[in-house]
Amino acid sequence: MTRRDVLGALASAVVPLAFSGCGPQSCVDAAVPNPGDTLVSRGRFASQHVRGVVHWALAYPGRRAPDAVAYVLSGRGSTAETALGLGLEGFLADYVRHGGRRFALAFVDAGESYFHPRASGEDRLAMVTDELPRELHRHLEFAPAREAMMGQSMGGYGALLAAEREPRRFRAVAVAGPAIFPSYEDEHRSVGDAFDSAADYAKYDVIGGARALRGRPVIIAIGRRDPFVPGVRMFAEALPSARILERPGCHDDGFWRASAASLIAFVGAHL
Repeated sequence: MTRRDVLGALASAVVPLAFSGCGPQSCVDAAVPNPGDTLVSRGRFASQHVRGVVHWALAYPGRRAPDAVAYVLSGRGSTAETALGLGLEGFLADYVRHGGRRFALAFVDAGESYFHPRASGEDRLAMVTDELPRELHRHLEFAPAREAMMGQSMGGYGALLAAEREPRRFRAVAVAGPAIFPSYEDEHRSVGDAFDSAADYAKYDVIGGARALRGRPVIIAIGRRDPFVPGVRMFAEALPSARILERPGCHDDGFWRASAASLIAFVGAHL
């Protein structure tokens, strides 16, 4: 089946990008487990790739820094602190308490410009994949041998793009409600500023680049009331090896929390 065929088949299933259209009875959430002895370090740096100061946070259970990390890319407008506030470190601590592999979670400001190079000169993806690891090493002497990507919404798109560009570097990618647009026209009618042009969309289209992740560990959780369901289904068609968890839920932080245990366990199993 060609991409054009898939797009035509899904056209009637597209949910308008009205994020408030999901009634509370359709949405889900999960209680955050006790973070226990999780350590959190914070810092900031002046980036060459984005405007202004970038803030980061690193969280891990136990007193000794692990040798593995998952970079967490959050939704549009989120900061490292608001991303940390969603409670992923509690789910990680609970996973470790039950025998899972110890690894760290690295959070960073998401900003507004999407995680790919922009005509404005910003490149938040390079900030995450190039500068953030160096900053963690400089401040904390934290240089993990194993890396993974996690993300939600805009950050879910960015995590997939990062993994497509460096599939041998990132051992797993686990995202919830990734902002995957079926076409540039779909993006232009909805968000409207995620890409600079149709050519820009084509260059950084994660559906078109999905083949780079063939055989790599990829998991996507998506709520059935999430407006990005069509894009996720198209991605699944392009990458049949990806594990897709289509569940009750919306495009919100509650679904991120409700999916966190599954995504963290997936990442831990592949780090």
